[in-house]
Amino acid sequence: MASDRAQGRVAASAASLESHLLQQIQERAFEVPLLPNVAAEVLSSTLDDQANAARLAELIQQDQSLAAHLLRVVNSPGFRGTTEIVALQQAIARLGMQSIREIALTVSVKGSLLQPGPYGDLAKAAWHHGLGTGLWAKEVARRARKNVEVAYLCGLLHNVGKPLLINHVSNLVKDMDPAQRLDTQELVGVLDRHVAGAGVMVAEEWRLPSAVALTIRYFGDFSSAQNAQDTVAVVDAGSYFAQEIEDGTFEVSAAVQQPVMQYLNFYPDDVEALLEHTQRIQETMEGMA
Repeated sequence: MASDRAQGRVAASAASLESHLLQQIQERAFEVPLLPNVAAEVLSSTLDDQANAARLAELIQQDQSLAAHLLRVVNSPGFRGTTEIVALQQAIARLGMQSIREIALTVSVKGSLLQPGPYGDLAKAAWHHGLGTGLWAKEVARRARKNVEVAYLCGLLHNVGKPLLINHVSNLVKDMDPAQRLDTQELVGVLDRHVAGAGVMVAEEWRLPSAVALTIRYFGDFSSAQNAQDTVAVVDAGSYFAQEIEDGTFEVSAAVQQPVMQYLNFYPDDVEALLEHTQRIQETMEGMA
């Protein structure tokens, strides 16, 4: 009971929560969920051009829940063709190994990060934005002639620290009177200042590629990212597309004035060409939901 009251005091004000989160990050005291074995090996295979379809199917089938979820995704409007896909080998043959790896990794990591709790909807929104950023970053990278697979991975996980923080705060407040909890807007203001620190910790615990950690660290500030400037710029642009389209406020004239678009040398015709992918990306996000 005393511990519950102490946790309640920690989460009862923005200032006390801010101090608590900073200490947790500095002491690396957060409990980072384990990266599922399948996700870890799938991630490894994304960096191995020699990985073959049979091995990939075998790997995914080790987790029946993942395999079933993946088949549901590939039969969603964003992916399906004229006939239903009933086997992983068939899915790989139709969509290609890169797409199947991305879907498998996305579904698996999502399962590790999203937990029920008082702020569960906030965690889902953060994940939704990460997925949208990853999908748009792929198209931005393709248009800018950058590495598409790295762009997706970095975009997907650029805000991976936010679900971790939300889960932690949800645990702190689960026994509190809802009226005493921070409102969502106030909580987001606190979380946003610590997302990068928590995200880098996840990247290190999961042994993610250095490009992911650098993107997390410099997201929103590509000009400071030195050797990772191109990757961070692609993800920053992907996030811009994802957020503006989600909000219904996207304007080509405003987009081309963004420093990141100018850095990528994107003109109005480039932005308009990217917007042609909007429906497909939205269908893909719905399929992965």
